[in-house]
Amino acid sequence: MNRRLLALVAPLSALALVLAACGEDDVADEPDDGGIDDIDDEGDDEATGDEATEDEADEAAEVGDDWPDELVFTLTPSQEVQQLIDDAEPLAEMLEERVGIPVEASVPTDYAGVIVALASEEADVAGGLGPVQMVQAEEQAGAELILQSERFGDLIYVTQWFTNDPDTFCEDDPVEQTWEDNGEEHPMLFCNGVDEAAGPGDGPIGSEVLPEAAGRSIAFVDEGSASGFFVPALQLIETGIDPFDDVEPIFAGGHDNAVITVYEGDADIGLSYNDAREDVVDQFGDVGEEVVVFGWSDPIPNDGFAVRGGLPEDLKEAITDAFLDIASTDEGVELLQELYTIDGLVTVDSADFDVMRDVVDELDEYIED
Repeated sequence: MNRRLLALVAPLSALALVLAACGEDDVADEPDDGGIDDIDDEGDDEATGDEATEDEADEAAEVGDDWPDELVFTLTPSQEVQQLIDDAEPLAEMLEERVGIPVEASVPTDYAGVIVALASEEADVAGGLGPVQMVQAEEQAGAELILQSERFGDLIYVTQWFTNDPDTFCEDDPVEQTWEDNGEEHPMLFCNGVDEAAGPGDGPIGSEVLPEAAGRSIAFVDEGSASGFFVPALQLIETGIDPFDDVEPIFAGGHDNAVITVYEGDADIGLSYNDAREDVVDQFGDVGEEVVVFGWSDPIPNDGFAVRGGLPEDLKEAITDAFLDIASTDEGVELLQELYTIDGLVTVDSADFDVMRDVVDELDEYIED
């Protein structure tokens, strides 16, 4: 099979295999493979029998008769998996408190695993779904889109192009901006006018230097990532560069890993959301100087949350309301920030992701041709 086609059909192949073997253990990660154990069984014991409080009894009475005994909440591994696992557990606990039934959290090994889990009914709720995943969750897994992430007042973001070779990809001298974290200042370098951008709506920027990417190594994120693969692949195609055959593609597995790959010199160029360098500055203090951002894509709709289509309607509403309530609390915002740098959540219409359906269709057509 042509390796260009293989890169795009891998998620579909994985889905078919799992559906054919429905119920096998490899559909969703076991705890030792990145999943998370059931949440707080001790708390369940305390809420039963004569020791149950009146509030807990009231909460239990609100649980629908057709609701499942537990929910499985899966998250997209868009960054270092162990950190996601650590942060997912308290979010699962907050969801459990609000819907009144146990919630188990898990993090699969790749983007496709999230869609597979929804389609095979091994997961009921999915979070941190990139825009391509939002489309796939609805169209391939029959899921329902419920929420979209908000960051810095925006519901859009961009692909960020960066390099360790500014002499080639910067048409002007890199400009330093300062990013402050916990009172510590970190210099971050930009060129080609990215430093002057007011927000994601100002993209694209730096497209004129993309022809220089031919023959170079590129650290993509994952075949299912919008900003880390789909959108930049189309940018390369529009430039006349085949994103499979005219460059050396490396799939780093996460936005933070793509930055690290370029920082360590294992790729000339990298892709991520803006600005994923901040995610690794604690590990590599000079990453903002060694890895220079030289371009932005067109705007992309932010990631979001979805629920399995077969869930009862009142449970879908309860899950949606629970996340909105979580995002309205200081504790919830802090946790969402740690997970995916989310400032808030808003309800979403499926049509908001039509732009990503167009991107997927365009890339599919290119591969078929």
